[in-house]
Amino acid sequence: MSRRIVDMPTGLGGTQWRWIEAHCTEGPLDLASRGFSQELRIEQDGESILLTYDQTFANEECSQTVVQRVSPPEQPGELRMEEVARVTVPSTEACFGRPEQPRPGEVRRSGQLLEVLVQRSNWCNGFEVRMVYAPATPDELENAEIVRRWVAHYGRGDAERIARLFAETGSLLEPFTETQTGDPYRHDGREAVRTWFAETFATAPWRAMRIVSMQPGEQPNTMVVEWEYMDPRLAEPLRGRSRFTLAAGEIFEAQLELLGAPVLAPEGGAAAPATSG
Repeated sequence: MSRRIVDMPTGLGGTQWRWIEAHCTEGPLDLASRGFSQELRIEQDGESILLTYDQTFANEECSQTVVQRVSPPEQPGELRMEEVARVTVPSTEACFGRPEQPRPGEVRRSGQLLEVLVQRSNWCNGFEVRMVYAPATPDELENAEIVRRWVAHYGRGDAERIARLFAETGSLLEPFTETQTGDPYRHDGREAVRTWFAETFATAPWRAMRIVSMQPGEQPNTMVVEWEYMDPRLAEPLRGRSRFTLAAGEIFEAQLELLGAPVLAPEGGAAAPATSG
């Protein structure tokens, strides 16, 4: 069987899609019985594109945000489909599922529809999956989607995309920068937020974060998220809380709090990477 030669799709950046059906090599894939729904947003990322899926299994009360990078092949052939982040609520093994390993695949238009194909997919027990999408009118992110993206891009170390979640005048309050009063240090404006995250991510070669709990705050348009964080400097996960004030699909204020003191790993004895969820 000859290898497929696939070109990178063009003109998809900034588009939004709604899942309508799925197929495995041997026939249709029944996801409707699990109460499945999914929205797909696509961004250009240099020569690659990022596919961000917000999906829900309503019957299992499971919500996920999955980020997949689609890259050109090193040699003529199929595209490289690589899952680079997965965040789930609740953060259980059942909801987290099995991340897709990097696979060959394809992203293509079929008339007005969009098809995403991945070989040897977990969706189809090792066979190729074909997910089909209809165009969707771009809309604002829901509050829970914003929070899951914040965690996904934190784990990826993507300061630019975290900053884009904030309003232009949004603020970040964090406890890591010392102040004379002992209050959290405030970074005002999207550019200041981007700078702080970029400097923070530069201090660790990898990082992992998972949501422990997420619920609406006492005030309208607020979310309170408890999380666990891990990087090579820590001997055990660090617990923390983030309080978000959101409006019109953007973060207007995020305040980070620690729920315990960091326990540092012995020098030269850093722990192995943890999986975000």
